[in-house]
Amino acid sequence: MSRGALANVRLIALTDRSIAGAAETLARLERLVHQAPPGSVLVQLRDRELDGAERFRFGAALRALTHAHAQLFQVNDRLDLAVLLDADGVHLGEASVSTADARRVLGEPRFVTRACHDPERAPHVDADGILLSPVFAARKGAAALGVSALARARERLRDAGSRTRLFALGGVEAGNAAACLEAGADGVAAIASVVGSEAPEAVLAAVLASRAPSVER
Repeated sequence: MSRGALANVRLIALTDRSIAGAAETLARLERLVHQAPPGSVLVQLRDRELDGAERFRFGAALRALTHAHAQLFQVNDRLDLAVLLDADGVHLGEASVSTADARRVLGEPRFVTRACHDPERAPHVDADGILLSPVFAARKGAAALGVSALARARERLRDAGSRTRLFALGGVEAGNAAACLEAGADGVAAIASVVGSEAPEAVLAAVLASRAPSVER
């Protein structure tokens, strides 16, 4: 899978076993990816609280699911698991290893996304994609940034001539997903509105239905 595959992603679905168990999460993701256009969904194995063996087993099931439906798969922060699971990419926190080091471990074709909590920093993040958060919902003491932060991040990326993909994370759901694209995001990232929802496909449907010009760059 080439790094350019990230350009087709419209929804990043992050797992969270505190919201739904393994079987329930897999069932909801199965419903999502079955209806999604190929390459439009990226499933991210998060669940950092799981022990190594369980996280690997769960990741293997997610990898098989995404393979079967021509979707993408990445691992949050664990480069070793990303290699073992043949992930398409890895997601790194702001304080994690450098993007260059991650690429040396993973191999150049795989993509790297990174967390970002300040729109002014967007053009300085050397990754294929940025997950800007929290956009709509406060998290860990950080106030919601609002969609205006997406517009600022997009403007900074454009001014820098950067082709880094921009995704909105934090309280994203079907009702506000289109607003993210209108503000400048290329796609959205979601947790509860996918793995905790009886209609996990609703967020993707809202993104795909949006005619916002920001989707094509």
